[in-house]
Amino acid sequence: MNHALTSRPSALQQLGRALSADTLKLKNTAALWLSLVSGALPVALSFLIYFFKGHQLLKPGQNPWPDYVLHSWRTATGLLLPLFVVLLTSLLLHVENKAAAWKHLYAQPLGRGTLLGSKLLLLLGLNLLAQVSYALLLLASGLLLGVLRPGLLFADFALPLLPAATLLAHTYLATLGLLGIQYVASLWWRSFVLPVALGMGAVVATLTLMRWEHIAWIPYAAPLLSLRDVATSGSRLQVPAALGEAHWLALGWFALALLVGFGLLRRRAEQ
Repeated sequence: MNHALTSRPSALQQLGRALSADTLKLKNTAALWLSLVSGALPVALSFLIYFFKGHQLLKPGQNPWPDYVLHSWRTATGLLLPLFVVLLTSLLLHVENKAAAWKHLYAQPLGRGTLLGSKLLLLLGLNLLAQVSYALLLLASGLLLGVLRPGLLFADFALPLLPAATLLAHTYLATLGLLGIQYVASLWWRSFVLPVALGMGAVVATLTLMRWEHIAWIPYAAPLLSLRDVATSGSRLQVPAALGEAHWLALGWFALALLVGFGLLRRRAEQ
């Protein structure tokens, strides 16, 4: 008997097959489009504010980029980014949930860890795509302001590429804690509404508790808390290279959510 025909695919091959299948399923969801266009709203709001009121918000002769980037970033991360992660997670898993397709998936010659890991990697990729798209749109909108409103001096100063890239990396890491929780919740409840309700309730509760001394332990607050040490100084946007408390706690929540969640899912009998 030919050994090549009977050998089990490696874990990497199984993961590749699962990722290919999950990527094809994206056409049946709004997840991809949401990732591509979700950043347009906060960018549009910041653009309009600076287009009409930029001369009042900026000091004459100063570099407008630091204030513009930080203002928009705070607007996006405070409410819109956590809600985006909540919605994205439920949309991605809703394909299997609405069709009750999990039993069929688990019957495939792929390990359960491979199937769940594939969807997690796809979710992480879409989250990264959304945040990169947002950052690019924000910088592009600043360039457009430089053309339409030359008096704001956007065209007279260099793009803050390195600070923006560092800020992007920090913000992405800060979303991982709530992403892990929402991912496990969407797997556990097999519903679209319940995980979204959990996430929205957590986001609203977090905003009301922002002055609580232990707010750093709430993973839904991490994206906004990750901006605590970011500041503007003269003509520079200062973003610390080192990770802060919010980032490490977000990573810890991510690991804990996956560890506990996958353990519970393994023990639950299929319905």
